Amino acid sequence: MKIVQASCYYPPHIGGVENHVKELTSALIEAGNELEVLTADIPPEKKGEVLRAKLNNHITRRFRAVEVFPGYVPLIFGLSRIRDIEADVFHSHCPPPFFSYAIAKLAKHPHVITYHFDLEVPARVGSLRIPVPGVVARSVERFYNRHYALQMLEACDAIIVTGQSYAETSPILRDFRGKCVVIPNGIDIRKFDAVIGEEERKGGVKRKRVILFVGRLVYPKGIEYLIRAMPGVLRDVPDAKLVIVGAGEERMRLEKLVRRYRLSKEVEFRGFLHFKELVKSYLEASVFVLPSFSRLENFGIVLLEAMACRTPVIASDIPGVRENVRDGNGLLFRPGDVESLRDAIVRIITDERLVEEMGEAGRRLVEARFDWSVIARQVMQLYETLIH
Repeated sequence: MKIVQASCYYPPHIGGVENHVKELTSALIEAGNELEVLTADIPPEKKGEVLRAKLNNHITRRFRAVEVFPGYVPLIFGLSRIRDIEADVFHSHCPPPFFSYAIAKLAKHPHVITYHFDLEVPARVGSLRIPVPGVVARSVERFYNRHYALQMLEACDAIIVTGQSYAETSPILRDFRGKCVVIPNGIDIRKFDAVIGEEERKGGVKRKRVILFVGRLVYPKGIEYLIRAMPGVLRDVPDAKLVIVGAGEERMRLEKLVRRYRLSKEVEFRGFLHFKELVKSYLEASVFVLPSFSRLENFGIVLLEAMACRTPVIASDIPGVRENVRDGNGLLFRPGDVESLRDAIVRIITDERLVEEMGEAGRRLVEARFDWSVIARQVMQLYETLIH
């Protein structure tokens, strides 16, 4: 089967959607398919032309682009060339919507869209505060929905959503529920097991009273609530430590907040970590926390990564994300509620038996539902229903 995957961002750009497309592409290739990836030329490799490069057994076609908001919205040129690309099925990922919209208008074959999240304009991007945020946000969201989202969802053949609760609460997807198919995100458990096995042969990594966050340091992730919860955690668990892994425009503001709360010794910023060091960070933590409060967070792949490492999870009780905290693998807390978050953290990290039990429950869940080999089979079954 010849499959085109299209996403405005793709590695080496780092993010949840980018990793999703990369891992899905690899799993589909391993299943015997021919893959071509369409993406923006960000970071640029060669300006002024569409590039074709052989990479990891698939073709990557990079379209020239500039970023309107770095890391968020690329403006992509030359999309009319999509009409000349042949494939059995096109599979695009949005937002950003530009490949999905172009394929909906130009491609002559079945088109699947993975709808990763609703557009939601945050009140702040780094140090830039959105003026009159409510008015600006609603205007941008209405324009996007009317001119992009509704048109491309109407034209496509199927819509993949990563969680039932997210689809049911989306103001955009409610008119397209007949097209929606729930297929969750995934991870390659083998990659984690390779590092875990290596550490076990070295004697293992002893879990500490570490609270871990992994992700982009951006406003909608809610990292400030995690920092604000730490003084309360430390009253009950004086040796607790918060480790923050990732990079992003919020780092300086978060470091300032840490200093304000006099937590410089209890909070560590590790920045971006390569995979082995990332896995070690999961293995040493007693709990992983995802405090996102926005619909820009619709799933939380990092929750799966923590579960693969037998690390209990705590997450905001928001659509999509809540579906991954089940069967005893962790706890949910009210979004933005510092006291609720503090209570959940203390409950887990003060009970070594609970840490072990929740960790094992999470590992069983990720093995059963979230390995990429499982996800790829579900995606291929969807493709086949559209082709035949």
